[in-house]
Amino acid sequence: MIAILGSVCTSSLYAQSKTSSAVISSFQSSFSQAANETWSTVKGLYRVDFDLENEKVTAFFNGDGDLIASSRNVTLEQIPLSLKSDLKKQFHDYEVSSLFEVDKEGGVIYYATVKNDSKLLKLESTTSGDWVKTF
Repeated sequence: MIAILGSVCTSSLYAQSKTSSAVISSFQSSFSQAANETWSTVKGLYRVDFDLENEKVTAFFNGDGDLIASSRNVTLEQIPLSLKSDLKKQFHDYEVSSLFEVDKEGGVIYYATVKNDSKLLKLESTTSGDWVKTF
């Protein structure tokens, strides 16, 4: 257990020390009020987890410092009304177990996980304001 924790801390510190100045500058410019940053790398991107206005946020940057996407957990009250309505209409017999938004160049996409006694479904929002199942 100690070895696993050590390797996680080491890879996080390594990613932070190897993060380019362009990425750090872009992050500080985009999220000037961020606190408690933790850096790592994921599939060639720099990932930073941080606190912003009492929320946990994750952002991804490429090596040139371009912000690729950011994400945060949201509540049902924070999603657009059309998505909230469609979720209640299509999946009224399901409970929402997780809900988050991803903000990227093409716009904001919401992801939900809903479950009932027999099924667990993963959903993705569409630009037309409804949900589709993802597999």
